[in-house]
Amino acid sequence: MYLWRALSMMHFFAGALVPFFTDWGGLTLPQMFLLQAWFFAWIFLLEVPTGAVADKFGRKTSLVCANACLLAATAIYATGKGLPRYLFAELIWAASSALASGTDEAMVYDSLKAAGDESRSKETLSRLASFEIAAIAFAAPIGSLVAARWGLRAPVALMMVPFGLGLLVCLTLKEPPTGEEEAKPGYREVLARGVRYFASHRPLRALAFDSVTIWMLSFMTIWLFQPRLKELGVGVGVYGFVTAGMTLSQIAVMSGIERVERFFGGTRRYLIWSAVIPGLAFLALPFARNPWAACGLFVVIPAFGLSRSVLISNHMNKHIGSAQRATVLSTVGMGRQLMGIIVLPAVGLLTKLSLGWTFAALGGAILACAWASSVEESHLSV
Repeated sequence: MYLWRALSMMHFFAGALVPFFTDWGGLTLPQMFLLQAWFFAWIFLLEVPTGAVADKFGRKTSLVCANACLLAATAIYATGKGLPRYLFAELIWAASSALASGTDEAMVYDSLKAAGDESRSKETLSRLASFEIAAIAFAAPIGSLVAARWGLRAPVALMMVPFGLGLLVCLTLKEPPTGEEEAKPGYREVLARGVRYFASHRPLRALAFDSVTIWMLSFMTIWLFQPRLKELGVGVGVYGFVTAGMTLSQIAVMSGIERVERFFGGTRRYLIWSAVIPGLAFLALPFARNPWAACGLFVVIPAFGLSRSVLISNHMNKHIGSAQRATVLSTVGMGRQLMGIIVLPAVGLLTKLSLGWTFAALGGAILACAWASSVEESHLSV
């Protein structure tokens, strides 16, 4: 499973993501953001139904289907251009994400449980996540160098190699025994349960709002740093190394989270500063004319703005009973996707004005969300 996760996350195109869509694919920045909103919409629509595949046919089957969809979407991207083609590819990629979402972690957990090693689950699942982040950090610089040498389509075509190997690895997996499992609820039930639980649980609402808003606004840096570096005269060969820095900075913060919290004076203060720092970094970007300064700001934003969601998730789980955990977390996930559907097109429209105004708007929005956050110390001491 470690190997499969690493191979399926060898995203070589991360090092030339925006140039691939704009310079090679012919999309404008607003069209690119609309395409990503389309992707989030399909994940929202497919997340619960695809869970039935794992329940009915097994986790291995779900992962094999996810890998096959990943290969198909990559092949569509690598063999042609055009917005209609890209819309279809993103639908297939969203199906892959939905099929794999939670299934790989569940397969690892059930395998450990069957082997009598359930006590190792926290360590093992953390390592599984590390393989994902490390794979992106490894692949992105290679992809940017490949794009600079052989063109912007080359990194996308290259991804078919690890994805194909991943499918072969996936076929060797053994389905662990799971016993009887409760059927996944449908959309209406998920939303009804989630809304009822949120309505009666103020701490959970506060944590969910804080997590979803800051994460999604900070996530926009993934799509905006390459256009900005291009404006500053930085070539595509560098983009992958910046992506690696953005990824590794998250690992650095997450691996030393207790020390980081102590430095800021506790969990509540850390949550405030981990929102304020990305907000101020976005506001500083319009004035960062030096490429090194801009790269530093782009690394800082995800280091705090994205990694903080892991800490919040830990505290959210403490407020959720076992019987409601799946439905409430599904509702939170749907909230993040819905916010993406709203924020991505809005950011795309702002880029028509200028990247500077876009950065300023994102920075202001993050600071406003940090100010509006109602997370209290008591919410974090459960």
